[in-house]
Amino acid sequence: MKNKLIRIAKIISHSGLCSRREAESLIKNGAVKINNKVVTEFSVNFEDIEKISVNKKKLTRQPTRIWLFYKPKNYVCSNKEQKNQKSIFRLIPKKFPRVISVGRLDINSEGLLLLTNNPDLSSFLENPQNKIERIYNVKVSGKIPDNLEKQTTNGIVVDGFVYKKVIIKVLTKKKNNNWIEMTLTEGKNREIRKILNFFDLKVKILKRISFGPFEIEDLKPTEMKEIDKNLNQIYKSLNFNHENYFW
Repeated sequence: MKNKLIRIAKIISHSGLCSRREAESLIKNGAVKINNKVVTEFSVNFEDIEKISVNKKKLTRQPTRIWLFYKPKNYVCSNKEQKNQKSIFRLIPKKFPRVISVGRLDINSEGLLLLTNNPDLSSFLENPQNKIERIYNVKVSGKIPDNLEKQTTNGIVVDGFVYKKVIIKVLTKKKNNNWIEMTLTEGKNREIRKILNFFDLKVKILKRISFGPFEIEDLKPTEMKEIDKNLNQIYKSLNFNHENYFW
């Protein structure tokens, strides 16, 4: 990040203090100082930063942290709840660091959800260009087509939406209620459900079991676990330079 401008609000939000929008309000109100001078711009040269304070409180550099979380059904991945929805953030301890989810699982889906205090890591993992694989176990009702595994290997168009390559493995071959495994890299809205519905298959259980190098392991619904080993090796495998992303 040397010799590059960086958004000050980005640094503040990465510290876990508040959101970027709230940070911008703090800047406008003169509550932010860099090197003991009140900030008047929204961007600054990264190399020029020696100290940042917000409301006279010094910010400290925060290491990137990652948690595995088993999202149960009937919870949404948003902070905002609509009607009778319940947010997954209800399940996180009150004294927990400020975190965001990496992508989403819809309200009827369950399984592995990554949580992190680093928004740039979240964006990196979500970006389809980085081709991070997500693997799901799906229980479906309906007759599985004989050639289902070949139908999506080159991508598929469903109701005008183009979906990139999806790898399907049929795990059981009963008359009804079978398990299949699906691997994809996009994670578009309700992608799995829409693709399977195209083949007249109804999703009964949808569970994510892995996201890139991260696996659900033996977690049970609502349980979480911090990844605190081999992080540098994981970043290297992802080609993610966390030192260039986080304050």
